[in-house]
Amino acid sequence: MSKKISKTKIENEENVGSILYTISDIYKTAKKHFVIFIAIIAAVTAVYSGYFMFFTEPLYRSSATLSITPLISSDSKNGTSVYKFNFVSSFAEQMSKTFPYVVESDNLRQAIQYDLGKGINAKITADAVVKSNIIQVNIDSNSPDDSYEVMHSFLKTFPRLSEYIIGDTRINIIYESEKPTQPFNKLPIWSYLITGAVAGLIINIIVFYLWSLRIETIHDKNDITYKLNSHCISELPHVNVKRNSKNHSSRHSKITFTDSVFIEAARSTRKRIQSVIGKNDKVIAVTSTARHEGKTVTAFSIAKAFADNGHKTLLIDMDLSNRALQGYLLKAPDSCSGVSEYAVSEVEFADIVKRYKDNYDIVFAGNKNIKYSNARIKKFFEEAREKYDYIIVDMPSCKLVPSAAAVADLCDDLLFVEKCNNSTITDIKNALKYVLYSKARFIGFILNDYTATSGGYGYGRYGYSRYGYLGSYRRYGYGYGYSHKYSKYGSRYFDEPETKKEQ
Repeated sequence: MSKKISKTKIENEENVGSILYTISDIYKTAKKHFVIFIAIIAAVTAVYSGYFMFFTEPLYRSSATLSITPLISSDSKNGTSVYKFNFVSSFAEQMSKTFPYVVESDNLRQAIQYDLGKGINAKITADAVVKSNIIQVNIDSNSPDDSYEVMHSFLKTFPRLSEYIIGDTRINIIYESEKPTQPFNKLPIWSYLITGAVAGLIINIIVFYLWSLRIETIHDKNDITYKLNSHCISELPHVNVKRNSKNHSSRHSKITFTDSVFIEAARSTRKRIQSVIGKNDKVIAVTSTARHEGKTVTAFSIAKAFADNGHKTLLIDMDLSNRALQGYLLKAPDSCSGVSEYAVSEVEFADIVKRYKDNYDIVFAGNKNIKYSNARIKKFFEEAREKYDYIIVDMPSCKLVPSAAAVADLCDDLLFVEKCNNSTITDIKNALKYVLYSKARFIGFILNDYTATSGGYGYGRYGYSRYGYLGSYRRYGYGYGYSHKYSKYGSRYFDEPETKKEQ
């Protein structure tokens, strides 16, 4: 018995959790498309209010409340019959069912027309109070005069007509309204606005519920667990950043930040990566579903975290379709030599390795058009393995360049960067297909641009830049330093592509 109760309790908790999760999903989808959310409410409110204010004919109502009592006979003590008008529950119940039909009958309308000497420009309705002899009669017309005239004629005509239909009855007028001055179906404008806004909110809930089902995105690490059946390695927070307005020649924005929360998140990510990769694993690929997920910045920050921990680290830009890293870091990105030049035998390994800081070297993509299956790329990775403790590879986005999965075969482990509320679940699954069958072992997701409002528990107002870029101001230096002193004394741009000196 106790097991059955426990099972029922668990099922109830799961149902409640499912409902709450659905509500949360609707909220997150609506928040992401807040402009559409407001537009729907505004449109519904405008249509609803406009319809009732400008297209609804004003109607005036005259009302009267009546009581109808039947004539009942009873025997007196001397044997004679006495007739009295008394309330009888059975009669009242019968009247509550039949009286509305009597009031709305053609016979009554004809009698009123005969009394007025003209046609009736009004609608007559009646409502009976259940199990009572009280009747509410309403006369609705687009003319207040017609409504009032028909009501007076009704009160004069109906008692005579009821004798033939119902029998001997006494009709008492409990309440009679005065001549109407305001239409009863026209409410104050604020009433329409509130009702329209509520209707818009209900429509929004339906729309965004269906939208959240059709276009599911990743809101938090729970989505990675339940929607992708995978593991979230780390969450990188949103960071407030500044754009560099000084350099307009580069196609990439130069951005810097020294947010301690992001730096600590990068440290934590490095620790978690080391805890899940193999003992002899060195090469870690970083990819994403689409562009603007923050893949390049994530790869850069992870590499820096490894270098800051004392590991000799190399960051390789293998995103040959975008070549973002050299656009972020170099003043003259188009004159840079990198992996693509090495692949066509124009340069050697040492010629393309650039020293960024102690323990941290970078190899850019270069500017040649090559295939990812180029044999010299494999040789380059073999040589890099001999020289470095860890190698972080910035791969292309899988959705855009499926052929880049060949790069994953040269790596040991694979990380997938996903930005909150960006790619759909369907797109992510399709992108994963290109790399899951590679030789690299998939170790999980890094959730990017995460805030407390993205869903669930998070880093509050901090989070990863919505711009998804990295870079620096000359005045501030290259901003990933561990304290604000790096903002002033941090690394600079590479003035020219410098070759790392052999040690």
